[in-house]
Amino acid sequence: MEKTPGLNFTAVDFEAANSDRLSVIEAGFASVRDGVVTSTGSWLIFPETGLDSFDAYAMRIHKITPAMAAAGDPLKDSMERLFRIFGGDPVIAHNMKYERAVINRACQALQLPVPVNEMRCSEVLSRTALRLPKTRLSLVAEALGLDEFEEHSAEADALTSARIVLAIAAREGAASIRGLYRGLGIA
Repeated sequence: MEKTPGLNFTAVDFEAANSDRLSVIEAGFASVRDGVVTSTGSWLIFPETGLDSFDAYAMRIHKITPAMAAAGDPLKDSMERLFRIFGGDPVIAHNMKYERAVINRACQALQLPVPVNEMRCSEVLSRTALRLPKTRLSLVAEALGLDEFEEHSAEADALTSARIVLAIAAREGAASIRGLYRGLGIA
């Protein structure tokens, strides 16, 4: 892939034990520098809501069990780690409304400073740039001809979100996240 100096961001994704934003049990990321994915990763998180807070539907979706999350990192350590990974770069998620709510709720509960990074949604970007009838992560990836991925794996979802942004940035000739979104009229 050709480098695009200045196209720097981190895509993030969370999986949770239930609908409570403090029940996050997995964090995944994909870091992009100069338009190239430079690192990805994920780790399990011990949910603030406890191991008895898992609902059956969520477990069917992401396949993470309470026994797996029991060995996870504390949420505070996980958020601090993510914030170091973000640095000062923009943060992308395919449903940023959800990811931002997780981050904000964790910061509130754990008395951490809320990151001031520019936060952007790859689903909004996809809807605007591609005009697809549905913009679920897998459908956007398919429309762009991206590789199949393991849905509801935080690392795979974050990487796919990053690849979506990179593909649309290449189509639009964008050299920065801010330029990409503004160029498409997304505030």
